[in-house]
Amino acid sequence: TTLQTAPSGTPQEITILDTTSTEITLQWREVPCIERNGVIIGYTVRYSISGSNITLRNYSDTAATLVELIPLTNYSIEVAAVNINGTGPFSTPVYMRTDGDTPSGTPREITILDTTSTEITLQWREVPCIERNGDIIGYTVRYS
Repeated sequence: TTLQTAPSGTPQEITILDTTSTEITLQWREVPCIERNGVIIGYTVRYSISGSNITLRNYSDTAATLVELIPLTNYSIEVAAVNINGTGPFSTPVYMRTDGDTPSGTPREITILDTTSTEITLQWREVPCIERNGDIIGYTVRYS
């Protein structure tokens, strides 16, 4: 009998299918037969933001949707195959950026600078960078 070991090969052709501001959907091809070293029972997807903690998620199929991501953020994504003997090596990373989104914050320190009978002049501090979720291209001022 041959002793089985963890897969020695990596999933192939990792492809990004879709992105939103908080999700990335990807797929991949299976590990080549000769490198499976047994029946593949699942996959581990490892992803991270540069310089941050790594997140691991397990999937049973050759596709995955990563959720609860941060808008307008670059992610490094790797995939490894799993058999009953362990997890194989992770693939070469693919890099993807989530889409932008509407700001999650508001301008700060809104101040009235001047008023006349027909005008009000306002000033404010910008939405903090972490809450912009993209480039701010304008502001809407509501009044009543």
